[in-house]
Amino acid sequence: MKTLLSDFTISGVSIELDENVLILRYGEKIFDIFFDLEARDSYLDLLKAINYDPDIKVVLTLNEHGCLGDEPYERYIKKLSGQSVPVEIEAVWNVHENLERARQLNFHHYTIEQRLKSKKIMVDGLQGTVVTPFFGESLSADIRFVSEDFKFSLAHKKYGIHPTGGLPFFLPRYVGQGKANEILLATDVIDAKTALDLGLVTRIIPNEDFESSSIQAAKELACLSPVTVSLSKLLSFRDKQSLQDYFEFERNHFK
Repeated sequence: MKTLLSDFTISGVSIELDENVLILRYGEKIFDIFFDLEARDSYLDLLKAINYDPDIKVVLTLNEHGCLGDEPYERYIKKLSGQSVPVEIEAVWNVHENLERARQLNFHHYTIEQRLKSKKIMVDGLQGTVVTPFFGESLSADIRFVSEDFKFSLAHKKYGIHPTGGLPFFLPRYVGQGKANEILLATDVIDAKTALDLGLVTRIIPNEDFESSSIQAAKELACLSPVTVSLSKLLSFRDKQSLQDYFEFERNHFK
């Protein structure tokens, strides 16, 4: 793992090992990974390698405040679409034939699949605003800690595109189909307290010590037996084929 740590250098993601917790940090350039196949492959190779390292018990993903928010998402959409004001972009841009859009879908597909099949505890520590694709991806984590100023933003609606990151797949499993429809179609923002009440997040942590508290909580989870963790995850998620069918349907929609 030491070699992997020293060799892993991609824009937008940094890693460190703290006792039995591998910490992944998303930085301000995280959206650039969708345009860089080499960076994407390096990240996915890391997720695969983690599963075979006995020293790693928990993977904690932390985001730099604001890096998953509305502004970087809009810059990403502008770059993706070539539109200076990307509103209702499907009216002016054929999203279904856009290669970069397909790469974004595949990035989330592969990431989610690796997280779900992993024998490690996957923890997300989310602070600030988190837009649609990472909202969906976060629901594939085992545990989600959020800051007091955290919120989910259903920003995809602003641009006339569908919700990615597996959100339509996971959301009904947490809140039921009716509430999921309400969130997907008639909700713009979900704040930390509402997300906690809905069961979408596990714990709200004060802003001032968010990162240190998240790391400490992850270390406590690392004390669990690997057998307990792997079998609990295996038995609690039995929808693997349904998820693969969902992703396949989504991919075919963009052919």
